[in-house]
Amino acid sequence: MSRIAVAIVVSLIAGFSAGALWLGGAPVNDGNSTINPAADVVDPSLPLADRLTQLELVIAQERDARMVLEDQLAALLDEIERIGSVDQSELLEKARQEQATRREARRGRSESPDYATMMRDLQARRVNVLTRGGFSGDEAREVLRRESEAQYKAMLLAHEAQRNGEARDSTRPNGDAQELLRAELGDDEYERYLRAQGHPAAFQVTQVMDGSPGSLAGLQPGDRIVSYDGERVFGSNDLRSLTLRGTIGEDVVVEIDRDGMRMQLNLQRGPVGVTGANNNLRRRAWWNGS
Repeated sequence: MSRIAVAIVVSLIAGFSAGALWLGGAPVNDGNSTINPAADVVDPSLPLADRLTQLELVIAQERDARMVLEDQLAALLDEIERIGSVDQSELLEKARQEQATRREARRGRSESPDYATMMRDLQARRVNVLTRGGFSGDEAREVLRRESEAQYKAMLLAHEAQRNGEARDSTRPNGDAQELLRAELGDDEYERYLRAQGHPAAFQVTQVMDGSPGSLAGLQPGDRIVSYDGERVFGSNDLRSLTLRGTIGEDVVVEIDRDGMRMQLNLQRGPVGVTGANNNLRRRAWWNGS
């Protein structure tokens, strides 16, 4: 059936193309003046005889084009009639099967998903992830309980800020659920929590800007900043917050991990002058809510 349809389309295109070619004829030279039989408007500057000749040529060309198109149409009608004489039982059966498939798909979409079961399954999978990462079953359930509490506390903070007309800043200390959870668990346990889920537990440098404190201190792309001035760094928000403390320009110690080796570098407090991978994807809490 698809081949026949293609043949019909090709025939239609060929017919209309032939008509276009007939209607788009080249200019005709009658020996005295150049006349374009396909012109949409008769050139009023031509002599009257030439204009009459031009109109006659246009009419003749259109008549011939119509005859060509009529022949094409007749041929297509013959082809369609021939198709109609073919046994259609196989095509009808295929159409019935497709209709049944669509009906089943609509029925499936109309059924409401069991969200309670989905969420229970999700929580069970998260417990399994943490246990594979080194937590016991009880520890995994407890850290997820604390995670849920941190989510609610962050929600209350956002709600209070909105009621007071304040702009919420998730980069400030205790500004989001993950910061609250980190404060609750402590840095060591929080790092364990991140690593168990495959999240980064340090800020990985992707670019060091020339002339920056990071460049002068010897930071390189691929380094992982573990701590800044003795404070643990888990992502870009941590690093940005720590650079804002103290006196700008004072010397601070930055601990890095370079190819598995811990190193300490001295640089001046302030913007480090590095960019990093999106280490704060973890801050986009999976739960969401309002």
